[in-house]
This record gives sequence, C-alpha cells and structure tokens, in this order.
Amino acid sequence: MRKSNKICFLIFFILITLSFNALAQSQFKISGNVIDSLKKPIEGVSIRLINDKDTLRSNSDSRGNFTFPKVGHNKFYLSITALGYKPFASVYEFESSKKSMVLEPIILKMETIRLEDVEVKVKVDPIKIKKDTIEYNAGAYTVRENDKVEDLLKQLQGIEVDDKGAVTAMGKKMTKLRVNGEDFFTSNVEDYIRQLPAEIIAKLQVIDDYGDEANFTGIKTGTPQKMLNLVTKPGMDKGVFGGVNVSSATNNAHNLGGNGSIWKKTKQIGFGGRYGITNNEFAKLNNGGLNGNIRDKISKEFSINGGYNFSSGINKSIQSNYLETFNPQGTIYDLRESANSSNSLNNNINLGLNGATKKNYFNVSLAGALANTRNDALTTSNKTGFIKQDLISNTGSKNSNPNVNGSINWSRRLANNKQSLSLGFNFGTSGGSSNSTINDIIRYYNETTNILVKDSLLNRLVDNNTSNANFGGNIQFSNSLKKANDSTGYSFINMSYRFSVSRSRNLQTTTVTNPFGNKFVVDSLGQDYVSNFINQNFSIGYNTNAKRISYNLGLNFSPSIIIGKYQNTGQELKNYQLNFSPSANLSYQIKENGNLSFGYNGYTSSPDFNKLQPIRNNNDVQNLIIGNPDLKATSSHTADLSYNRFSLKSGLSIMAGLSGNFAFNSVVSNTIFLRDTLNSLKQQTTYENVNGIYNVGGNYSFNKRMLDNKLSLSLNGNIAYSRNVFYTDNVLNRSSGINISNGFRFNLNQKKYVFNSSISYSFSSNTYSVMNQNIKNVQVLALSGGGSWIPSKRFRINASASKSLNFGYSLYAGNPLLVNMGLNTSFLKGNKLVFSIQANDLFNQGSLFSTSISNNSISENRTRFISRFVQATLSYNLSQFGNKKGRSDVNLNGNEIF
Repeated sequence: MRKSNKICFLIFFILITLSFNALAQSQFKISGNVIDSLKKPIEGVSIRLINDKDTLRSNSDSRGNFTFPKVGHNKFYLSITALGYKPFASVYEFESSKKSMVLEPIILKMETIRLEDVEVKVKVDPIKIKKDTIEYNAGAYTVRENDKVEDLLKQLQGIEVDDKGAVTAMGKKMTKLRVNGEDFFTSNVEDYIRQLPAEIIAKLQVIDDYGDEANFTGIKTGTPQKMLNLVTKPGMDKGVFGGVNVSSATNNAHNLGGNGSIWKKTKQIGFGGRYGITNNEFAKLNNGGLNGNIRDKISKEFSINGGYNFSSGINKSIQSNYLETFNPQGTIYDLRESANSSNSLNNNINLGLNGATKKNYFNVSLAGALANTRNDALTTSNKTGFIKQDLISNTGSKNSNPNVNGSINWSRRLANNKQSLSLGFNFGTSGGSSNSTINDIIRYYNETTNILVKDSLLNRLVDNNTSNANFGGNIQFSNSLKKANDSTGYSFINMSYRFSVSRSRNLQTTTVTNPFGNKFVVDSLGQDYVSNFINQNFSIGYNTNAKRISYNLGLNFSPSIIIGKYQNTGQELKNYQLNFSPSANLSYQIKENGNLSFGYNGYTSSPDFNKLQPIRNNNDVQNLIIGNPDLKATSSHTADLSYNRFSLKSGLSIMAGLSGNFAFNSVVSNTIFLRDTLNSLKQQTTYENVNGIYNVGGNYSFNKRMLDNKLSLSLNGNIAYSRNVFYTDNVLNRSSGINISNGFRFNLNQKKYVFNSSISYSFSSNTYSVMNQNIKNVQVLALSGGGSWIPSKRFRINASASKSLNFGYSLYAGNPLLVNMGLNTSFLKGNKLVFSIQANDLFNQGSLFSTSISNNSISENRTRFISRFVQATLSYNLSQFGNKKGRSDVNLNGNEIF
C-alpha cells in the first residue's frame, strides 16, 4: 500500500511539473491575410508555421484570412504555397510582451513555368469567368512581335474596339485601365492600349469595378463600371515606351506627334505633344496640345499623382442638318446650312493622394480647368411645309469657363475588421461669362403661292454671366453579422447618409438695336435668377459575400427640394419631393466557368438649370425657349441582368444580357405654335414633367473557337424597345421605337495572315401616337471583309471593304461601297522605324451621316469632308520592358503558360 502511494505521488508530481512548464510557456495568436497583385483575397492557400520543434498548418478562407491561435514562441518561420503562385517564405519576430500579432498583407506573385528546348502542346484555357471578372489568357491568342494590346483586344469575345481606340465590353464603355492591379499613368484606356506591346501581357481582365473604397470596405453598391486590368508577364512590370510620328495626306492634312513614358514599378512619368493642320475646301484645322503626368509611390502606404493638359484649336467647317417634324397641323421641313469657325484654349490640371493600410483607406483629389472659346457662325435655315420661312443668322460669341472641384474620402476598419466607417466630402465651383452678338434676317413667304411677302431684321447683344457652386458629403457604417467561413462567407449590414447642395445663378441682359441704330435694353429678355437644389439620401443595406455568391439588398429614401428666387423682385418658388427606391446587386459563379449577375438601382437628378429659367431665350428667333421653374427632380431606375458561360471542351462561349430603365417626373419639351407680330407662325418651347418613359433591351453573343483558337465564329445581336412621352401644342403624345440587329462574324488569325468577314442586318421602326402612323422604317444590310498578309516581321499588307444596303427611309446615305488598302514596313534593329501608307475610300463613296429620331422629329446631320485620300506615316517607336537579357516569353506552339 505504501509503495503504491509513492508511485501515485510521483505521477502527481510529474503532472504538476508538466502543467507548470506548459503554463510557463507563453501562447501567442498570429493572424494574417493573403492577396494577389490585384489585392484580391486568395482562398485555399497552404500555410505552414514552424516554431522551434513544432509545425502548424492552416489554409486561408474565402477572404484570404488565416489564424494560428496557439503559437509557442514570438519568433517563427512562415511558408506559404499556392498553385499558380510563387512560394512565399519569411521569418517573423515580435515583442514577447505582445500576445497577438497581425501580419501585413502577404502578396503572392504569379509563377512562370519555364521550359527550355522542349516543345509541349497544351490546350490553354482562353477564358476564365468569375463572379465579377472575365479573364482572358493572352497565351491562347495570336500575338505577333509588333502587335499592341489593341490588336489583342480585337480578338476577344464580347470586346469591341472602334477606330478611335474606345473599348466596350458587352456594350458598356471601358472607363478605367490598370496594370497588375495598380493605377497606370492617367488610367486612360484609349491612350495606352495603342502604346503597350501585346507580347508583355499574360492576362487581360474585364472587371466590374465599384471603386477603390468599395474594394476596401467590401460594400459594393450602385452600378459598377467596366475596368480593364492588364497582368504582365513576370519581370515585365517596368519599362520605357513611346515614340514620335509624322504623317501627311493628300487631303492636305499634316500631323506631328510624340509621347514618352517611364515606368519603374512604383514610379510613372509620362509626357506628350501633338500638332496638326488641315487646309482644304471643306475644313481648316489647326490643333495642338501638350500633356504631362506623374504617379509615384512615396511610401509603402501612400502614393501621389498629378497631371496637366493643354490644348488649343482653330477649327473651320461646313455642316448641314435636315430635320422633319411631324404634328397634327402638318409637317415642317427644315434644311440648315452652317459655316462655323471656333478658337479654343483649354487648360486642365489634377492632383491626387492615395493611401491604404490594413486598417485605413484615404483618398484626396483636386482638379481645375479653364476654357476660353470664341465661336462665329453663319447659318441659313429654309423651312417649308407647314411653316414657310427663311432665316439668315450671323452670330459671334466669346466664352470663358473656369471650374475647380475636389473630394476627400476616408475609410477605417473597426473592431477586429468586423466593422467599418467611411466619411467623404466633395465640392465644386464653376463660372462662365459670354458675350454674344446675333444678327438675324427673317424672310416670310405666302403659305399658298410661296411668294416673298416681307422680311425683318433683328440685331441684339446678349451678355450672360453664370456661377455654380456645390458641395456634399457622406457617412457610411457597416457591421459584420457573423464570422466568415468557407461555406457561408461573411455578411454585414450597412447604413449610409449622403447629401448634396448646389447653387446656380444666371445674370443675363439683352440689348437690341433698332433700324435707326439706337440701342436699348429689353427687360423682358433679361434675368437675374438663383436656383438652389438640396438632395439627401438615406439608405440601409444587407450584404453577403461567399465563395460563389455575393449580393446586397437595400432601401433608399431621397428627399429633395428646389428653391428658385428672382433677385429683382424677391419672388421665391419652392418644390419639395420625396423619392423611394430599392436597390439590389447579385453576382453568382456557376460551377467553374460561368457567372450570373443582376443589378437594380435608383437615383435622383435635378432639372437642368437652363430649363428652370422662366425668361424667354430668343437666340433662335424661330424657336423661343422659356423655362419652367416648377419642374420637379427626376427619379430614374435601372436594372440589368447578365449571363456568361465558357466551355473549354467545346470552345463555345455564351454572353447574354437584359437591361431596362424607367423614370418618374422626366423633363420633356412642349412645343407650341404662335403667331408673331407679323402674323406668321413661330415655335415656342417650354418644359413639363411626365411619367411613362422607359427603355428595355437585350443582347447576346455566341462564340465558337476552333483550330487552337485561331478560328473564331460568332453570332451576336440585340433588341431594344423604347417608349417616349412628350407634348405638342399642349397635347400629351407618345412615341415608341423598336430596334433589332443581328450579325455573324468569321475571324481567322494566323501568324502569317489574318482574314475576317461579317454580315449584319438591322431594323428600326418608330411610331408617333397622335398621327397614328409609323414615322419611318429603316433597314440596313451591311457586308464587310478584310485581311492582312504578314510575309515577314518587317512587312504587312492590309485591305478592307464594306458595302451597306439601305432600305426604307434614308435621306442621303445611299448604298456606299468603301474600299481601303495599305501597307507598312519597318526598319532598324527591333523594327523601331515604321513607314506606312494607307489609301482610304478608293471609289470615293464615303459620307459622314448620323440619323436620329427624337419624339416626333427625325434629323440627319451631314458633315462635308474629303473621304478619298492617301496618307503616309513615318514613326519611330521606343519599347523596352523588363530585363532585356531575361525575357520571360515561353512559346508553346503559340501558347504561353503562366
């Protein structure tokens, strides 16, 4: 018995000793976050923490977070690995007095698979579709040595690039450019897709962007903008690029331009200049400009940016406009010819400061502009039909418009990242002064015999001074409702308040000269009017972000008031309004390569200041304009639904979308006909609020890729229906329009040649309710084709042709056949010197027309210009990226893996 007691005592002593040792050993909590170069969380990362003799393992959750709650020492080794990223390893040490440590965000870089002297045939996934991102693998497309990013974008499904470099994704304009997740110079898409070489790009990402603050707080509300992010190949995140070019054309147009950019990862400096002259029978242009910008990361947390742009121009042109207006009393035909001359001088400057830490986000921006213009125009208007009048108008004006605006935004994560608070303030001020001299001659004709009956002369001087000021702010608070986990993600509720206050003042005096040369001020044509608009918005929302689904639901209340005051009489007008609208956004990832997104939002906007002024504007004596101070603010609502799907096995991708918008208290025109002092008819336009205006539509795109993505077949189209409400002679009218278009495209893109062709059909129909008739139907069948032959790296020949067949209503467009041809060749090492020659519109059938239908009117604008010409261009291009000796291109039968 005594022996057993000794054994029990010994065991008890050992246990007590071990427990004291365990208690003596400190316990530390280590947590961190893993993100990629776009600052997006990486889920499922394998993390090892090695401490003395212990090895702890964990994985990152859907937000990229990881935690080790029980670490036995304040010094440890951390190892992180993830498929497709470079391994990360580092040693950490912190003060033993601290019981927890939050690591700085760990950024994983993409990993390159380098293969030497090995030919591997790999089927590369060209498209990856995520919740809010469509990612294109550049290695799956044809990229030649001298191709730019613009050439690569033109191969991507759902992406359209026009002749000026503007990019749209599924019909929505691309508004912002980033490279490797960072702001890139001016972030202007058009500028840099024509400068950056395609061969340095690994991936192209089209992102639904809600803004930097939304990315920081996780609160994504409102309508997203389309952003293009370019992910470069490893080692290609720095370089020097730019060039100088000179061109001359047979239409007597000559241009000289140059630009340069220095990109050193954290620092960017850009500059450029241009000058061009055109002097022919239809246009005289003299335009120039200078610009510069800088962006620098001054510390790990803060970066600054600034830019300046100067432009000047002297433009002289000849234009014509044909307008048909339908109403119950008859149709008015108006042909206007104008010779215009304008001089402009513009200065723009912008400054910015951005900062982001694990807990705080900070942004300050300031911008200013000064524009000075002088315009002179000689216009003739010939009205026939219901009204028979001629107008000869000679006008001249000088305008000066300065403006300044800025904003400050700050966000902070609170309570262990479970809460966040955001504050914002913005302001703006602008002014303007103009002096206009208007000399009009009006000729009146007999309505039956068309014989000239009388004419009148009206000379007047209009002085106008405007000032506008606005400021606003917002506060937003969010609170997490539950702890994040892999299955359900995280949810939070947010509340926000926004307000904006704007004030506008317009002082106008009109001086008239009578036939005897005497000048006098007409009080009825002058005004001193002040308008104040106050808008508030209260919103509450619920947000969820999980692995496959993200959504938010919200309610918005927007009280607003418009206060107008006549300074001369002291009379005030007030208009109160309360608007309510729900909001919703949803992004859902379907399996591995598909997504579904939905958005619904509402907003309130005040009427245009010029439409509120109850003073006659007789700048156009045939159409007097009188504002309505009782106008209410317009409440607009938009909704859109999109679906994207790609199958690597079949090579088929589908993109489809539905959209709609409707409005309450829309501001529309009310045109009536009055008899003037000479008993002739003239128009008078006022403005009213109406309901019932809406637009709905849909679009689709099917794309089939074959022959290792070299051959692309696509079918795309859209349909849209619009309904408008307006007044004519104080009678409420309605008009509706339907537009349908479908097209088929064929693209073959090989290293040595490119061929593309397309056929499209469009139908447009518009109906005017009062006349109970169809205004006009328009059908267009368009055929186009083109190609390039690249026999060597230094030589390329290209040609294109298009034919349009117009059926139905078309004033002057005809059925033009447009044929263009060109070639370019390069010289010097690296093909830096390029000479090109381009022949445009070989058969001289081109014309510049734009037709539009608005309510009960249809108009066609025509600009006269020389369409057939030959242009020669000589350019010197500088393009050096990364380490020249360590190029990261890996060619796998035309494909690249990263």
